[in-house]
Amino acid sequence: MSFKYFSNFHNLVEVLETAASARKMDDSPPCTYEEELSTFTVSMETSHEDFLNIINVAIMMQNIEDDTYYTKKFSIFCVENRDLFMEKKLRRITFIVLHKQLFPKYFTYRARDNFEEDQIYRHLEPALAFQLEINRLRNYDLEAIPTANQKMHLYLGKAKVAKGQEVTDYRFFIRSIIRHSDLITKEASYEYLQNEGERLLLEAMDELEVAFTHPQAKRTDCNHIFLNFVPKVTMDLSKIAENVRAMVMRYGPRLWKLRVLQAELKMTIRLTPTAKCMPIRLYLANESGYYLDMNLYKEVTDPVTGCTKFEAWGHKQGPLHDLPISTCYMTKDYLQLKRFQAQSNGTTYVYDFPDMFQQSLSRLWEEYTIGRPEMEVPTQLLKYTELVLDSSGNLVERKRLPGENDIGMVAWKMTFITPEYPQGREVIVICNDITYLIGTFAPQEDILFLKASEKARELGIPRLYISANSGARIGLAEEIKHIFNVAWIDPDNPDKGYKYLYLSPENFKKVSAMNSIHAVLIEDENESRYKITDIIGRDDGLGVRNLTCAGMIAGESSQAYKDIITISMVTCRAIGIGAYLVRLGQRVIQIENSNIILTGAGALNKLLGREVYTSNNQLGGVQIMHNNGVSHVTAPDDLQGIYLMLKWLSYMPKCRGAELPIMEPLDPVDRDVIFTPTRLPYDPRYLLAGRESPNLPGFWEDGFFDYGSYMEIMQPWAQTVVCGRARLGGIPVGVIAVETRTVEIDIPADPANLDSEAKVISQAGQVWFPDSAYKTAQAINDFNMEELPLIIFANWRGFSGGMKDMYDQILKFGAMIVDALRQYNQPILVYIPPHAELRGGAWVVVDSNINEKYMEMYADHDSRGGILEPEGTVEIRFRKKDLLKTMHRIDNVCKDILKQLSSTEISSGQKTLLEKQLQQRELSLLPIYLQVALTFSDLHDTPRHMMDKGAIQEIIPWAKSRTLLYWRLRRLLIQNRIKADILAVKPNLSDGEVDSMLERWFVEEHGAVNQYLWDDNKTVVDWLTMQLDSTLERSQILENIDCLRRDSALSQIRSLLKTHPDISMDSVVHIIQNMSAQQRTDVLNTIRAFDTQMTSSDLPLDSNSELNT
Repeated sequence: MSFKYFSNFHNLVEVLETAASARKMDDSPPCTYEEELSTFTVSMETSHEDFLNIINVAIMMQNIEDDTYYTKKFSIFCVENRDLFMEKKLRRITFIVLHKQLFPKYFTYRARDNFEEDQIYRHLEPALAFQLEINRLRNYDLEAIPTANQKMHLYLGKAKVAKGQEVTDYRFFIRSIIRHSDLITKEASYEYLQNEGERLLLEAMDELEVAFTHPQAKRTDCNHIFLNFVPKVTMDLSKIAENVRAMVMRYGPRLWKLRVLQAELKMTIRLTPTAKCMPIRLYLANESGYYLDMNLYKEVTDPVTGCTKFEAWGHKQGPLHDLPISTCYMTKDYLQLKRFQAQSNGTTYVYDFPDMFQQSLSRLWEEYTIGRPEMEVPTQLLKYTELVLDSSGNLVERKRLPGENDIGMVAWKMTFITPEYPQGREVIVICNDITYLIGTFAPQEDILFLKASEKARELGIPRLYISANSGARIGLAEEIKHIFNVAWIDPDNPDKGYKYLYLSPENFKKVSAMNSIHAVLIEDENESRYKITDIIGRDDGLGVRNLTCAGMIAGESSQAYKDIITISMVTCRAIGIGAYLVRLGQRVIQIENSNIILTGAGALNKLLGREVYTSNNQLGGVQIMHNNGVSHVTAPDDLQGIYLMLKWLSYMPKCRGAELPIMEPLDPVDRDVIFTPTRLPYDPRYLLAGRESPNLPGFWEDGFFDYGSYMEIMQPWAQTVVCGRARLGGIPVGVIAVETRTVEIDIPADPANLDSEAKVISQAGQVWFPDSAYKTAQAINDFNMEELPLIIFANWRGFSGGMKDMYDQILKFGAMIVDALRQYNQPILVYIPPHAELRGGAWVVVDSNINEKYMEMYADHDSRGGILEPEGTVEIRFRKKDLLKTMHRIDNVCKDILKQLSSTEISSGQKTLLEKQLQQRELSLLPIYLQVALTFSDLHDTPRHMMDKGAIQEIIPWAKSRTLLYWRLRRLLIQNRIKADILAVKPNLSDGEVDSMLERWFVEEHGAVNQYLWDDNKTVVDWLTMQLDSTLERSQILENIDCLRRDSALSQIRSLLKTHPDISMDSVVHIIQNMSAQQRTDVLNTIRAFDTQMTSSDLPLDSNSELNT
């Protein structure tokens, strides 16, 4: 029915009578009633319900009113006519409000609601409501949220729960229909689908942002978007999956902020223009926050039951496979509640981290296979079992479901299948569970941490710690908290204070068996009382007990850093002992929204007595901890942090003492280094990693290391030194280089000190300052613990020795560099690049004599080294008088004048004139002779001078440095392995003796005529590699080591028997007992032969004895 005005709706009774009579007519067309200003159509629905009649009322309105106005009008009308509606079995009546050039408004009233408005269907055409599939929301109580966009239908869903149970699952459902562009054409283009879909997605997010003003919006999670594309389209399913994924990634941060974790796209497609139409569904889910799960289904009808079901498209069977399409949306499970709690804190739920490792491993393999198309990626990249404490407190491996942990710490033993270790590498992963008592440390958490860390040290494998905690747990004895009493000085006036706390005898009897308190029995106020002297607490983990356990794991972390590789990632927060644990592990990755603090901002404000700090991030965010070197790198999110963990591990051996993870490089070893340092300041990262040519766009100037392998650490701290990890021909190395440019340090003001202010300090390049010296020592120590070779590109003019720097302990930190280098147990190559210089104390602290066994120094032709720069040397050792002497010795004019002055025949006037000429000549020559002096001084600092004095091993041109140092490093690594095997057998040998032994074996193999090849690193590497090849039938080196091992064993036996002759017989018996029958026979034969020999040698002596007798 349609009316120009609502007041014209006076023929309602006649309409209903007509509808009732129409029901009785079989096979008759719908009845149409016409009257001035009124037309109507009554439709009947086939149903088993009695109420089948439906009325749609369309009203043209001149004035625009809000929804409240219309709702009030329609509600009054329905209440007045409710009995009539019931009598005529009216199922639904829908009012359609029409305004010119505006979207229609729909108000629906149903018999099942006693003809009150069904707000869920407001502004939704009831006949088309099935396209929004509202029925699938039946697990939720829905509240319609008004929207400015009439195409958008937004509902706040509250999960239906048992009576008296708290609702924890709130979520927004926003649903829309994409109709034909002209409302007539049945077909549509893919471009229209893509453009309209993206536009509606943006509009849906806009409406959600407005909806977040709802009081319950903060409790929502897993918000859902449903788009129904009505037009048919011809397209390839893989194409839509790719484009939808790209669209979600494009708007990912905004969707995540709005907590949109699920989406559904319904459409009807043809695979080819002549193919049959097929309804499909694309489901997307990102519940964990790091993995976009996409599942594609088609709708099929079961021929037996007639039920339309989801059928997975492709090999992947999603969670809805084989379920009816009417399957309702499930409410959040226990894990999703935990996940939401963790994500609300800005971190990841602890049991989602294994999946994150899986995703990051996949990413590593994807990167590795670029340029290696023949490489097959393993199907299983991660294996893991959880480590738990049994009833006896022992660490055991156990498979259990996520979320079954009963303490706030979770640990796993994981096996990573990585490109450098395709056979797998094991690690121990330890994580805080922020959802369990906000991740606090108590004894049980500390014991699991301790046992898992000890397990890592026992196996010699890396320990990864993911920190999301709130420090040591603070607790009170709850069993006492609710029963203690207060002895007031004046019970009627508590303000006068109290005398003590006590328990009544009845309450004391209840808790006495728990050993919760210490109390003394007293008589006071005419009654017996137990005065509380100490509260122990029934539960373990109250007060100082937590601190002692925290100290235990702090000591364990310190030891773990020395014994194995330790890496920590801070997500959310690390407070108190949590902050110390990550620092004690040294290698720290900090997520950008996290903080590392000792005390919270609120506690500090109370201590200071005023509001000084606004947040924990102000105290320990990345702007603090990354700039002071505590955090080595930062990551935008947890997934990137896990990826960085794995990237770091890719440079490190799989376990303590294992070989380096050397990978076959795509970057040729024998290429030249294209980027060349200049005398002008430059970015040292170009020297390490290369750069795009500033003069030839698109041309890459290769650096020293393999392309893309350099990873910097501690970048914003102490920027005059650059350090990180890289690969040289596939060999992982630690790197230290020098900043040549002037850098600025921003020192923030102290909010607690009103007189402080921010400062900017400049630091010159090529100089060690206190912070950069400490950074150098720290990096060297880290690389040593990782058992990485170290390459230092030395370019220091010295240490900054001003008063402020001396006060800031430059001497201490410089000495730490020496200590770190002396303790280094891997090859160290110090190289002075072109136009670089190494002078004074800077040379001293990196000189190869600090660690003769492992350190070597090299230099480019254009480098320099000496005590002082030429200007300083000339100022001290080539002063003006020395310059004048040189002029007088070399310059002919000066020599001629001096010769004339030495004559006895010149007059005083002539002498004065000559002296004046000499002085003028000296002044004119002084600048050029100063340059001569500088050149003379500089010639003392050349690489040839360094090599002749034994300060460096060799002069290596920069362009060929990559190739030459690669083969030298390869040789040193292999030689060190062999030398370690020799020294394990003969520990009393010196390093020089072992080197001579290896050289002798080489000459024996190649002949004396080829002895010169011993100095060719590539030749020696090839020989050593061949000697260690297990497939080789005869290896001279391995045979010689076996001989050494045998000689060493015999020598030890002889020494023991000589020292303890009384055990000779016992030793022989023991040896014979462990022999085979054949060996015993051989021994007896040897003894008989030995006796025979001894008897024959003694005969002359016996004969003489007899004759003498």
